[in-house]
Amino acid sequence: MDCLLILRRFSLQGRPSKSSTIKSVIWSPPAPSWIKVNTDGTAMDFPGFGGCGGIFRNYRAFLKGCFAIPLSQVFEFEAELLAASLAINFAWKYGWHRLWLESNSSYMVQLLSSHSEMVPWRVRQAWQRCIFQIS
Repeated sequence: MDCLLILRRFSLQGRPSKSSTIKSVIWSPPAPSWIKVNTDGTAMDFPGFGGCGGIFRNYRAFLKGCFAIPLSQVFEFEAELLAASLAINFAWKYGWHRLWLESNSSYMVQLLSSHSEMVPWRVRQAWQRCIFQIS
């Protein structure tokens, strides 16, 4: 809204972007002995203040736990990495060793699957702990 007011102050017309395609998403439960965690991370600028969070559910979709953590100056990709590593850390802490991690960052999933440590230095320590825990 602030941006729109600034544009109008300079007598500029804003053109709203077309809405993206809306997709129906159906939650898929994990197997009975598994816990599923949906994670997300974001930042407001490049870099900017960000945050990350996750929601843990069992096969009956019962909430097992959740977290939301504010982050200081991060890039969005770093926030995604931190969300995944924190989710794995919390699962490790509570003894949930069968974890289904779901994220919208395919690159993060690829790094995790390959146990790669090629991550930004600011998140390297948390990432290395995460790689150790899934090994």
